[in-house]
Order: sequence, then structure tokens, then C-alpha cells
Amino acid sequence: MDRRQFGQVVIAAGAASLAAPAIRSSSAATAKNVEDIPVILECAVVGGTTKKVNPNAPETVDEHIAEISTALDAGATIVHSHSNRPNEDPIAAAKAYMEVYGPVRKKYPHAILYPTANFDPATYAKNRKVWPAKVQSGHYRPLAEAGLANMILLDTGVAPLAGFGDDGFIANPDKFWWYGFYPDDTKIVTDVCKEFGCGASVSVFEPGWMKNVVAMAKAGTLPRGSKLNIYFAPESFGAMAPPVPEALELYLKMMEGLDLKWSVGCIGSPSVMDTPLTQMAMERGGSFRVGLEDWMTGPSNQEQLARAKEIIATAGRRVVNGPEAIEYLDIPFPATRPKG
Repeated sequence: MDRRQFGQVVIAAGAASLAAPAIRSSSAATAKNVEDIPVILECAVVGGTTKKVNPNAPETVDEHIAEISTALDAGATIVHSHSNRPNEDPIAAAKAYMEVYGPVRKKYPHAILYPTANFDPATYAKNRKVWPAKVQSGHYRPLAEAGLANMILLDTGVAPLAGFGDDGFIANPDKFWWYGFYPDDTKIVTDVCKEFGCGASVSVFEPGWMKNVVAMAKAGTLPRGSKLNIYFAPESFGAMAPPVPEALELYLKMMEGLDLKWSVGCIGSPSVMDTPLTQMAMERGGSFRVGLEDWMTGPSNQEQLARAKEIIATAGRRVVNGPEAIEYLDIPFPATRPKG
């Protein structure tokens, strides 16, 4: 399939998403049509990773700008990033992203960029509670108003994030944190998506989160331009399903009959690219995500993207980028929506 044909497929797929909800899920893609489904290659350039953990991790504003730019140049469809300056003042939290996304947006007007929630794991662990929704999700609105974030994070549940010790208990309570979102977080995110046209990166950490997503999809309240990230983790981690085919099959079964774009990711080591899930996603019409947020001790984001593109090319599929990606996902955000 040449570039022109590919563009026609993307435009047709985007137009179809404007019509009534489809009843065929890309999770049920056949071998005959799977090569025509674009791959959404997300790069999570940094999460809680620091240079002490991985020297490739960006920390300063200039390093964040350079890392996001390099990932986009390397072919990432979506770039997700974390600020290392969370703040109980959501305006201050948004400013930390603006300093990075502003220069990036000028150079890459059609890039898909989205921040994480505004949270501080150390504070959460100490206080045994999360910041209220107006703080945890309050930075999205100013980023959307500024025309910078055309996608925002939609998390709908709770997940205990920590690793196991040799005794089978959660290791080091200081590193355990309760990652959670209440219904008012969901309302803030969906209101911002509806008002400004942002797409939604929808996290699925546990089957209960998928039930939330399915309920919203069936009710027609899942934001336009949504894409799911279905997360897995190794046995050493105390949350999420293991990265095995049977676990992904459960999720695919849960969203059967719904037209949802989805990706798989693996938190920790091994990389998702070293699990059966990547090949399974390639065969079933899904995508996958890479980056230092998930594989904290892995090679650079650029090296991970290069390997990812080789896997995708071997599967006979193609990464969708820029304006094509916005059309395919149908993200209505006016500031980055391609004209015509």
C-alpha cells in the first residue's frame, strides 16, 4: 500500500468515526485487513525516571524540549511526558508543562502531546490520600486553553503501585503509593475534552478500569479522539495483569463490539517488546507504547522507537503520524486540527 492509498485509508477511517458508533472492534481485526489499520506509536519519554536511574532521562526544561522533539523526529505518533514539578496550585503545575510544550508546539504544530496527572507520590504516600480533583486534574484546562495539549489523561480507577519484596510483601512502604482517581476527576477531564476538543488517553490498569471504559463507550460519553493504553506488569510488581496473551484476551473480550483504538504497554522490565503482547497487538489491530516511563532502566527513547518501528515494519503495518494521526483518531482540537 503506497502513501497515497494509506492516506485515503486514514481519512476514511476518521470520517467513519464521525458516524454512529461502529459495532466492529479493531480487536477483532482479521489477517486480511489488519495491515490497513494504522499503528499509533506512543513514546512516554519520562515518568518518575531520573538521571540516577537512567542517564538518558531528561530533567531540565531544555532537556524535556529536546527529548520530546527527538522522539517526534524519530517517528512517535504521540508523546507523553511528566513534569518533575507537581504543585498543589494547578496553574503552577500547568506552567511547568507550558514551558516545555510551548516551544515544541511551535516546531511541531500537529504533534499529539499530553501530560500526566498533577500528583506527588511522596506526598500521597505520607498522607495516605490523593490531592482533590481540582488539583490533580486542574492543570488540564489551562493547557488546553493555551492550545498546547491536544490530548489529556483519563484515568478512571485505583491502582496500588509498588513492587514485592523477597518475603512477598510490598517492598519499602515509602515507595508504595495509592494511585487513584475519583468520579470528579473523570468529570473534569471529560468536560475539558468536550469544551476544547482534546482527545483522551484512557488508562486501563485493571479489569475494573476497562469496565468503566466500556460503560462510557456504550453510553456515548467516552471523549471523541480517545485511545486506550492497556497496561501490564511483571510478577515482581504489585498491580496490573502479567504480560501474557490470556490477560490481553480478557481485555479484548471485554471491549468486543466497540470501535476502540488501543495499545499495550508494560510497566517495568521486561519491555513490552520482549513480551508476546507486542506481536499479538500487531496481529489483532492494536498498537503499543515504549519509552523511559515504562522501561526505566532500558535504552534511550530513540533506541526504543527504532526497535519498535522495526517490529511494526516486520508485521507489515505502518506508523501514523502528525495530521494523519489526528484525522485517524478524530481529535477535534482546533489549534492542531489539519485544515481542509
